[in-house]
Amino acid sequence: MKKALVIGSLNMDMTAKVENLPKLGETIFSNEFYESCGGKGANQAVAMSKLGMTTEMIGMVGNDSQGDRLINNLIKHNVKADNIIKSNDLTGRAIITVDKRGNNSIIVIPGCNFKITEEDIQNKIEVIAENDIIVLQNEIPSEVVEYTLVKAKELGKTTILNPAPARKLNDKIYKNIDYLILNETEMEEIFDIGIHDKVYIGQIFHKKKECNIKNIILTLGENGSVLFDENDNVKKYDAYEVEAVDTTAAGDSFIGAFALKICETNNPDEAIKYATATSAIVVTRQGAQDSIPSPEEIEEFIEKHPIR
Repeated sequence: MKKALVIGSLNMDMTAKVENLPKLGETIFSNEFYESCGGKGANQAVAMSKLGMTTEMIGMVGNDSQGDRLINNLIKHNVKADNIIKSNDLTGRAIITVDKRGNNSIIVIPGCNFKITEEDIQNKIEVIAENDIIVLQNEIPSEVVEYTLVKAKELGKTTILNPAPARKLNDKIYKNIDYLILNETEMEEIFDIGIHDKVYIGQIFHKKKECNIKNIILTLGENGSVLFDENDNVKKYDAYEVEAVDTTAAGDSFIGAFALKICETNNPDEAIKYATATSAIVVTRQGAQDSIPSPEEIEEFIEKHPIR
């Protein structure tokens, strides 16, 4: 069985439910508040594990109760957590506001997620060697992302980068990514390409060739996704029609499901379709990791809900 390694963030999510997201300078009331285990890295690791993939994680948490809770949560979901590093800095946090339509805004307080170093990765190079696919995000330092991608490709691993939160990337990062998975906001920040530009597909295609990126997957929420593959083909995928409750972990579950299926099938078309169904279920549920479905739920959903 293929094995996945996620190198990334662990955060304690603090979520407030509101009628509408606040305007600039506006004070509003929340009608519900809850804490849950999150962080893009941890969410993606839990997604892969819950979907049936052997998964482990490298990351950093504080030497505090929240750090312990995040580690125990990984273990509860069968993610190997032996290589989570303890730090004297505070555990990362995220402040999330979710409106009645399921839209969200997120403020990440990185804490010790930004304290992990290239040396920490080198000290765990054997862990990278033992796994088949390496998944990263941008909630850890950019130089660590770059270093990890280089080492992973030297070891012949499949690599996925989810560049969230968005920041400019360099050529060394681009050339060591097998799949760059990003949303429309990240696309605009990284490539200066707006989704409302009528020729955005051509512009992304040009950027892909210019930056020597093998595959780009652009996710567009209720408008589906677009694959720009390594053979220079472009294919659009529709979304499912569902009523969104909370979109917090939709992107992370998409990536987790895609990673699972790309390892199983080496077929990005099949992997995207499976990931689309997975994220469609997630947005109908509250919370991050708790909203991720089982393989049985996904198969049942695909049977009952024809894609539009």
